[in-house]
Amino acid sequence: MRLSQMWVPLLAMALTCGLPAVALAQTIPKEKGPARVIGQFNFLCLKQLPDIEGVERAAGFGEYDQLTGEDLKPHAPQAPVEKLLAWRYHDHGEEFILTAARSKPDDAFKKQMPAFAKATNTACSLLVPGSKPDLLLGELTRVMGRAADQTWQEGPMRVHTWTHQRNDALSYVHYYAPEKAGGKAVLSASVFIKG
Repeated sequence: MRLSQMWVPLLAMALTCGLPAVALAQTIPKEKGPARVIGQFNFLCLKQLPDIEGVERAAGFGEYDQLTGEDLKPHAPQAPVEKLLAWRYHDHGEEFILTAARSKPDDAFKKQMPAFAKATNTACSLLVPGSKPDLLLGELTRVMGRAADQTWQEGPMRVHTWTHQRNDALSYVHYYAPEKAGGKAVLSASVFIKG
């Protein structure tokens, strides 16, 4: 099945994940704040996955500087990737980093989710500067249409995750909220598609 043929089922998966159709269709607010940040994440990541080229095209709509070489290395995931892209952009005077990667699941994921051991994972993340964690969480919860399925502490970050699984696909949305105001937050979405 081609990626374009998967769009309809993945849109249906996004809707059943709690991402309401109105959120998929909304424009990005112009004013600085949580609604703008989540709107950017929605446009750049949620609407594009699992199409990594879609993320690349979406980044091309803005004045984004593609990161290469040494600038790209700090944004590489621990697991080997088939394709890794990253961009830096400024919005309302703040620097954001957008990343997209396509890879096969790592060994830990294969043990945890053996049904998806041979899946292809496409992930997209937005590194958010100096955010106020509670405000972003509130907006993301509103857009997702429900509270996070799980929350846990991971070092200095509080992680909130939304999950949805079908026979052929598994999706996650993670929000890594810094414990202290002023820290960098991470909004991340991953879609695993069986091959």
